[in-house]
Amino acid sequence: MVIDGLRVHYEQVGRGPDVLLIHGWASSWRMWARSMSRLAAAGYRATAIDLIGFGESDKPEDGWYTLGNFTRYVRSFAAQLGLTQPAIVGHSMGGTLALSLALEIDPSALVVAAPVVTGELGLSVHLLLTSPAARRLFGWMRQQGFFSAIGARRMPAAPGLMRDPVRRRNQEDLQKTTVNAVIGSLRTVVGSNLQDQLSLIDAPTLVIVGGRDLTVSPAQGRRAAKRIPGARLIEWPDVGHSIVDDRGDDCDELSREHLGSSSAAAGRAAAYAWSSAA
Repeated sequence: MVIDGLRVHYEQVGRGPDVLLIHGWASSWRMWARSMSRLAAAGYRATAIDLIGFGESDKPEDGWYTLGNFTRYVRSFAAQLGLTQPAIVGHSMGGTLALSLALEIDPSALVVAAPVVTGELGLSVHLLLTSPAARRLFGWMRQQGFFSAIGARRMPAAPGLMRDPVRRRNQEDLQKTTVNAVIGSLRTVVGSNLQDQLSLIDAPTLVIVGGRDLTVSPAQGRRAAKRIPGARLIEWPDVGHSIVDDRGDDCDELSREHLGSSSAAAGRAAAYAWSSAA
C-alpha cells in the first residue's frame, strides 16, 4: 500500500472486530506475530503495521519523523484499510502513537504498554538526546549535511551473534532501519508531551508497565493511567521494557480480556456476527 508517496508494509490475520497493533522504536510488525495469531483465534481481525522508517516500509529523509506525521499516516492507513474504530494496541513509541491516535479516531478500546507520555526516557538516554551539548551537536551535524550524507545508511547490527530468538529479531529489525529513522523517531518521542490531552480520551484503556523498565520509566504509564478517565493500570514489578516479549502470555491474555470486556468491542462483535449471518 502506498500513502502520500510512501510505501507501507503490514500484516493482517483473522476475521472480526479490528485490532490495530503498533510496534515500538526500531522494531517491526514481527513483535506482534504471536499476539496476532491469538487475537485471530479469539475472533478478531488483527492488523500490524511496519511504521514508516522501520521493517519493510519506506525510509524517508530525516525531516519526516514527527509525531504529527506518524499520526496522520497511520490514521490514513487505517482509513484505507477500512479499520473503523479499531481497538489499538501499542508498545513504547507505539504506545505514544496509540495515545495520539486515540485523540483523533475514537478507538473501541486502547491497550498501551510502556508508553512515553511526556517525552522523558530513561535518564541516560534522555540526557543524551536533550542536553544542551546534544542539541548543539545535532544542530552542527545537520548544518554539515551529516544526515543527508549518511542518513539513508542502514544501522549496523549483528543478528547472527544472537542465540535468543527475541534478541535476534530485534537485531534483524534494527538492521533494516536507517540512521535517519533511528535518530528522527527518537527525537519524535523526546519532543512529545501528551499528558494535558489525555483526559480527552474516552476509550476503555488498559496501561501496562514494568517496574524495572530503565528505557521508559513506569512513571510515564502511571501518569497516563491517572490522566485517562477510567483507565486501568497493571504494573509488573519484575519486568523491564520488553513487556510484550518477557510476559507475552500474560500480556496477550490481559489484552484479550480488556478487548472482550469493553462495551464498544462487544457491540462491534455482535454487529459483525449479525452481518455475517445475514
